[in-house]
Amino acid sequence: MRDQLQRLLDASEVPGITIQVMPLDATPHPGGAGAFDLASFPVPMPTVVQFENLKGTSYVEGTDDVKLYDDAFGQIVAAALPVSDSLARINRLINRMKGTST
Repeated sequence: MRDQLQRLLDASEVPGITIQVMPLDATPHPGGAGAFDLASFPVPMPTVVQFENLKGTSYVEGTDDVKLYDDAFGQIVAAALPVSDSLARINRLINRMKGTST
């Protein structure tokens, strides 16, 4: 697990990747409703939401529907620890695990 946490720290150095930890005592947020991908493209292409369900992959492109997912994403980000606190927490976990098997 230590190696996996280190990979998260390494990934946080890559432009365009943001790592945030969701604490167990976080305020309620819509993240528990299921995973989704929110993809933004240069104009004139619309933002698209993609998610998996029992029937396969679904896509949402309507402005109102995309806004619902965009707002949900904002709530999830707000409930998570800030980036600097998240990386510090991961570092603390790694340091606690030093000397243990990976």
